Amino acid sequence: MLKLESLGLELGGKQIFSGINLAVREKESIALIGPSGAGKTLLLKTACGLIPARTGRIFLFGQDLAKAGFLEKQELREKIGFSFQQAALFDFLDVSDNIGFPLKEAFDLGRAEIRARVDSLLKQLGLEGAGKKMPSQLSGGMKKRVSLGRAIVHRPKLLFCDDPTAGLDPITSAAISDLILKLREEFQLTLVLVSNQLSVIKKLADRAFLLYQGALREIGPAKDIEFQSDKEWDKMARQ
Repeated sequence: MLKLESLGLELGGKQIFSGINLAVREKESIALIGPSGAGKTLLLKTACGLIPARTGRIFLFGQDLAKAGFLEKQELREKIGFSFQQAALFDFLDVSDNIGFPLKEAFDLGRAEIRARVDSLLKQLGLEGAGKKMPSQLSGGMKKRVSLGRAIVHRPKLLFCDDPTAGLDPITSAAISDLILKLREEFQLTLVLVSNQLSVIKKLADRAFLLYQGALREIGPAKDIEFQSDKEWDKMARQ
């Protein structure tokens, strides 16, 4: 589903990461962990083509992204969903229009079909009755749900989630994790997740990878990962 070969990124003359190799199988879920500022979000955005890589190659669904033409890239992106860390909702659109935005922009669907899909998803997200609310009226947890809805409304095969529980209280965090798990199983999603929350990693991921000092390495099954503080990154990187 996703393969990275010797991927590297530089921004403002600073090397963010280099030599990144990663292969994610169909219906697999992986977690990217690491200290704040390590470049996890940038790696996620580079892997799906939102940010151009400096070196290396990206394969999406077996196709080399660098060799894909404009229409081919559009078709590949239609198979991808991305849930942003800060939700990144359009503040001028209500909840329903935020979720339905990808369908209106990239898919040849009528208004009735779009509305039906959005209404069905609102129920799954626990947002029934919130369709007319504006982003400014939503709690942090509700914004995360809307962001997830927009990421999967077009029924992608590969979902990127950037720290979906960041800034949430433990109860809301657990609810969002349960929701992602439910959606992953229902839509048979392949998931690439950024998170440093152990409960989230153990619940959602099969394998865990550490991004540290510009390098990425697999650190084992997600269910076996243990760390107590940011001071342990060095220890984990050396193991």
